[in-house]
Amino acid sequence: MLDSIIVSVMSKNAKTHTKVIRKGISIYKTELSQYWYARIWVNDERKYYVRTTKETSRVDAIESLDEIVENLKRSNTIGGIPKVRYFSHFCDLLNKQQKSMSGKTRSSRFAYDDEKIINRKIDGIKEYFGNREVGSIKTYDIRDYLSVLDENRKKPLSGSSKKKHTTIIAKILKVAYEKDVIDKLPIIPNVSIKDNPRPSFNDEEYSLLLKTTRDEISKGSNVRGVLIKEEFYYFIVFMTNSFLRPTESEVFAVKFEDIKVKDNPKTLEIRVDGKTGFRTASTMPNAVDFYNRLIELRPDYKTEDFLFFNDYPNRTTAIKNFNRIFNHILGVAGLKTTKEGTPRTAYALRHYALQTRLIKSKGKVNIFNLAKNAGTSVEQLERFYLKNIELNEELVRNLQTF
Repeated sequence: MLDSIIVSVMSKNAKTHTKVIRKGISIYKTELSQYWYARIWVNDERKYYVRTTKETSRVDAIESLDEIVENLKRSNTIGGIPKVRYFSHFCDLLNKQQKSMSGKTRSSRFAYDDEKIINRKIDGIKEYFGNREVGSIKTYDIRDYLSVLDENRKKPLSGSSKKKHTTIIAKILKVAYEKDVIDKLPIIPNVSIKDNPRPSFNDEEYSLLLKTTRDEISKGSNVRGVLIKEEFYYFIVFMTNSFLRPTESEVFAVKFEDIKVKDNPKTLEIRVDGKTGFRTASTMPNAVDFYNRLIELRPDYKTEDFLFFNDYPNRTTAIKNFNRIFNHILGVAGLKTTKEGTPRTAYALRHYALQTRLIKSKGKVNIFNLAKNAGTSVEQLERFYLKNIELNEELVRNLQTF
C-alpha cells in the first residue's frame, strides 16, 4: 500500500511536458500543477534552479523566462557575480594583507584602524559596497557614500575622517587592480580638509610649565591619589627632546631594552613601533642626561621594564594617570588653552619639540630627516607643526644665505 502511494506521488511529480528553450534553460509541467516551471542551469554553481512561471500557457511561460532570469541575477543567485569579483572579497584581502604586516613592517595597530572602518555595521565600507561587483564602483558611488556618512550622523563627519574612508576605498580598489580584476581605478573624490595647526607652547609658556611641575612635585601634590613624582618631570623633558608621540605605541611602550646610548654624536637611539611602523628615533643630546637621571631614580631597573611609569603594567592606566596629572599642571599654570582658545593635550609637548628644533637650528635642520625621525611626513610638518612659525632674523638670514 505504502509503495503504491510513493509511486503515485512520484508519477504526479514526473514531467508531463518538457520544452528546451535554449542551452541550459527549459520549461516543463507536472500533473501536480497547472503552471509551467522554468529549469535553469547555473554553470558556476554546477546545479539547476527551478522557478514557477505562474503561467498556464506555454507561450506565456516562455515569455516570462527573461524576467525570471533577471530576478535571479538581481538576487545574485545566478549570472552572476563570482565571489572573487565582489567588493567584499577585496575588503577581506586588504584586511588579510595588512594584518600580515602589522607588528612586523608596520605598527601593531596598522590593520586594526582600517579594519574597524571597513567592517563597521551601520555604514562601514563593506556594509555599503560589499555586494557590489568591484568593477561597478565609480567616482559618483564613492561621493554618494560620503553623503550617506553625513546623513547617518547629527553632525557631519570632519574632512579628515572622510579622507580616511576614501583612502581605504582606494586601497581596496588597488588590490582588485593588482589582481587584474579591474583594468583601471576610478578617480577618488577630493575631500576638503581644514587644517588646524597643532597647539604647542612658546618658550616662556614651556618654562612656566616646567616651573609649575617642579613646584607641584616639591609640594607633594597628588591627583586622584596619584602622587606627582620627579619621574613626571623627566617624562616632560624627555618628550620635548625625543619627538615621540605620547601614545601607548610610542613613548608609553618604550622599555630600557629599546634604548641605546650613543656618544658620537651624543644621543639616544630608541627602537619605536609607532603609528607609522618601526623606526629608530634619535634624540637631542639632553635626552641622554635625563635618561641617566631616570636610571639614578631606579637603580634596580630591569631591561624589560618600561622607561616611564613601570608601576602601571596596564599602559592604558599609565596614560590616564599621566593625562590627569598633565591636565592638572596645565590648569595650575594657566596653560590649558592656547591664546586662540585651542585646548592643549600631551601632544603639545611633541609639537613644541618639532617647532623648537626648526627655530633653534636657525633653519638649518634637514626637514626630511626631522620628519623621518619623528615618524611623520614633510607634508604633515608643513601643514600642522610649522604653519604658524614666524621667520625671525636668524631664519631670514639662513633663507638669504648662498
